[in-house]
Amino acid sequence: MDTYRSIARRQTPTHTGIEVTGSAGSWGFIVSPLLASIYCPRLLSTNGCWGNTLQMGSVERLPIAQITDSNQLTFECAKTQGLAWDLGVFYLKAPDSLNLAGARQFGREILDPQSPFRDISQYGELEGFISLENNQQTKLALRRHRWDEHYPAEIANFGRELDLVGMAIIQEVFRQSGIPEPLWGEASGGYATGEGTAFLNFVHYDTQQPDFGLRPHTDYGFVTILDATAPGLQIKLDGEFVDVPVITDHLVINFGEALNFITQHSEQSVSAIVHRVTSQIASDPMRHGIVYFANPDLEGELKQFNTEGAEMGSSSVTDLFARLEKDLTT
Repeated sequence: MDTYRSIARRQTPTHTGIEVTGSAGSWGFIVSPLLASIYCPRLLSTNGCWGNTLQMGSVERLPIAQITDSNQLTFECAKTQGLAWDLGVFYLKAPDSLNLAGARQFGREILDPQSPFRDISQYGELEGFISLENNQQTKLALRRHRWDEHYPAEIANFGRELDLVGMAIIQEVFRQSGIPEPLWGEASGGYATGEGTAFLNFVHYDTQQPDFGLRPHTDYGFVTILDATAPGLQIKLDGEFVDVPVITDHLVINFGEALNFITQHSEQSVSAIVHRVTSQIASDPMRHGIVYFANPDLEGELKQFNTEGAEMGSSSVTDLFARLEKDLTT
């Protein structure tokens, strides 16, 4: 089985989901009791970094980040960044330079049965125009080295813009981890310094299939960047799935298992979030999305360092993904 596969059978509970919304300002969060005690000691105070007041209520938002002109990921404050790392998911305001409208239009055009992009040959199990067997997802998926060959120039350039976003995210993870900067490339198999690999996928859901939209799973790579224009994404908190609402012009960022692995001996590790897409029915709005996966090279190696720069462990990407698959399916 291809070890880039995102396993869809993990059911391990993560955090207990108490739902919190911001009544002032634009910040709101899904928070567990434990995380609330750590990150929200003044839920009803007027001086917290998430707005004038916070109160219990319906799910509104996860932490929100943005990318600065210098390509650095920033949150409103350290507490919201810490919550994002512990949950393994957050929103990102889409950079103004990102041509989301053009990429979404390209994705919609693929729905046309006569689209020439549906004739792209498959490369193995995960590249090309693919209809998956155990869920409703149909997608055009290509790795970075095939973008210029198969995608229009503006879409290949869109993928490279997402490369910059992915690098900004993983570099901030390293910055918060305390791992010395000269080791970031080695730890990440090159991705943090512009190497590694990435998938750019255009996805839609076939409502003629009665299965899940996408079954519960964690992603194997470093970072997943999702643009979705209709509801359906859910994350797992304390054994239950909760909706992740769509916010206009915001992307959803998930951390994956490889990023959890390389940060395990650092000052601040990250979690890999369990998530799924609910079954789509014909009466639902058409759900299509753009998904970018930041991954290490399959033939590469990942290393674990502590804050002193000492190597604490390592694994080939192939072996790590094989172990993850075994752990999640037995």
